[in-house]
Amino acid sequence: MKPERLLLIDDDVAFNFLNRILITSAGLNWEISECLDGSTALNYIQTSNKCPDVILLDINMPVMDGFEFLEEFEKTNKCTKHTKVFMLTSSTQDEDRSAAFKYSCVKGYFDKPLTIEHVHEIISFFEKA
Repeated sequence: MKPERLLLIDDDVAFNFLNRILITSAGLNWEISECLDGSTALNYIQTSNKCPDVILLDINMPVMDGFEFLEEFEKTNKCTKHTKVFMLTSSTQDEDRSAAFKYSCVKGYFDKPLTIEHVHEIISFFEKA
């Protein structure tokens, strides 16, 4: 399966803009959506008729942070088995990295900013699956 739908969950509008540019310039024709916090993202996913293939998730956000999102996503979401989450965060704390991988949907942990190497790692994850 090749990823086709990406959901960016980050309260930093500038990072979301740059992430869109990087993904598009990499030649990927992904459908890209974005939400500025975890609560909005959960609502978006639950009301959407298609699950995102990939979520790029920040940790530190207002309203609902990345870990709160993961907790609710894994408990209540129809997309849990399909969607692969890759943390994209400025948090370099080992505790955050360890905590992220306690969730079965989390497949990677990247330091901001998103790079072409990160994108290749995401794509290679799907090629191996």
